[in-house]
Amino acid sequence: MINNSIGADIHTHILPGIDDGAENTDISLRLIASEKETGVTDLVLTPHFNMSDVALEDFLSRRAEAFAKLSEKLKETDASSDMRFHLAAEVRYDPHLIKLDLEKLCIGNTSYLLLETTGSFPFNFENTLSFMLSRGITPILAHIERYEYLRSDSPLLERLIDSGVLLQCNASSVFGKNRSSTVIKLIKRGYVDLLASDCHSPVYRPPNLFEAYKKLKKESERLIDNSLKVVNDKLI
Repeated sequence: MINNSIGADIHTHILPGIDDGAENTDISLRLIASEKETGVTDLVLTPHFNMSDVALEDFLSRRAEAFAKLSEKLKETDASSDMRFHLAAEVRYDPHLIKLDLEKLCIGNTSYLLLETTGSFPFNFENTLSFMLSRGITPILAHIERYEYLRSDSPLLERLIDSGVLLQCNASSVFGKNRSSTVIKLIKRGYVDLLASDCHSPVYRPPNLFEAYKKLKKESERLIDNSLKVVNDKLI
């Protein structure tokens, strides 16, 4: 059952002016206010990172600058009172990621890494994920419902789950005409560990976790609990 708190939103594009999410701090504040109003206590800020486009240190510098700008704006309002923010990234899969200091891209001070995969089956995928796990990093595969090779391959999903990889779906997909039945089925089977908004805009891609949890009913309790375990670096 849903109470006054719906835990953490572990996948958002709220940081201003850094990717295709919030264009400025005013939009960031609107998204934050919406998240707070629906009971989100922790916001994970996950701008896109693609090692083919930007060096890690340059990305971290840009992220820090965007967060500083947002933090300064937040001082002028109580929109974020009682909320916790966690810097992270939505990391584009690349087999060369293992060469980077991935801890700098993990969620806050945790060992969880939000990983966006590719449209076709990625090169050296399972081996790369296995290597990350061996380094103590737990990959969270973002919006798996977008990828046919993931959502339709139960043996692959089961191998990933058994290895320790976590799977995330977007809240909007619980309502989507094309994917809702598939997503709900994956959640009820226990394949999906986390639900997140992946919000970008108050209008076009708004925060919608509360509505999704309400539709999922009893399944929501596990997903909410898992989101809090992630931001508190507890084992799922």
